[in-house]
Amino acid sequence: MMPEYLYNAKLKTSSNDLDDFKAVYKFFKPKLFIIANSYVPSKEDAEEIVHDVLIKLWEKRGKLDVKSNYVGYIYSMTRNACLDYLRAHKNKLSKELISDQQELWLNYNALSNDAYSTIIVNELQNLVDNAIADLPEKCQKVFVKSRVDGLGHKEISEELKISTKTVENHITRALRELRVVLKEYLPILFF
Repeated sequence: MMPEYLYNAKLKTSSNDLDDFKAVYKFFKPKLFIIANSYVPSKEDAEEIVHDVLIKLWEKRGKLDVKSNYVGYIYSMTRNACLDYLRAHKNKLSKELISDQQELWLNYNALSNDAYSTIIVNELQNLVDNAIADLPEKCQKVFVKSRVDGLGHKEISEELKISTKTVENHITRALRELRVVLKEYLPILFF
């Protein structure tokens, strides 16, 4: 599997290569589905939202003005699509769906509360930053070069004068430790 930054690079091009679209779609769909399905109770609706987000993203890829955080942008697009769905469905009440409607309304309120979302994002960012700071120095350097700077394993190994296997081991260790720290916050991690 390609590193995440390579999928981001595919989004920066205006290429109409169907294989690029399939790769981006296959990579992001499961991650976005988890987000959408946590807000939208129907799996079919969550899948449709994710499909629409990925199609819209692909159609606008040449016009995107995202400097670095494509993943955050894509997650925001999914969040906004969920908000639109919840907003559109908040008034459609029926006797069979009253509990579902209450869940939709609660999810809508939670999603649309930017202050709440900002608090959660800041809390998670602090947890991640602290977990990264607690890593051994070499492991921390490798992880930051990989996940923040977007360097490949070979580039990191050449820059730090270590083997690519060592780079892989450091990244694996860092991800394992981050998963332990964040296990209560996310149902599945997006690393």
